[in-house]
Amino acid sequence: MPLPTSVTNKLGYDIEFNAKAKYEEYTIDFEATAEHLYQLQVAAKANGAGIALVIFDIEFLPKLFATARGPYLQKELPFMKGKPWVRHDEHYHVDFRVPCKQNAG
Repeated sequence: MPLPTSVTNKLGYDIEFNAKAKYEEYTIDFEATAEHLYQLQVAAKANGAGIALVIFDIEFLPKLFATARGPYLQKELPFMKGKPWVRHDEHYHVDFRVPCKQNAG
């Protein structure tokens, strides 16, 4: 479900989910989020890559880890330790580890 974005809410970055993962009529679907992260890891591995870092709101990590895929994510994915400089309640980042080949010549 796309979130409302406009210049008045800084293209969505001004949206703040509360401790219950709610913002107006929206609720974060942690099962879907966990499945997305799992599938990204599976696809990365299938393509000879991996995930180097996941930036996810630290306050919501317990809810993510409580999902069906949570134990796998907690064990297999490197989540950022500490708090990022911008809150990540309405989005998350995935940095991929992609092996580079040496340039020929």
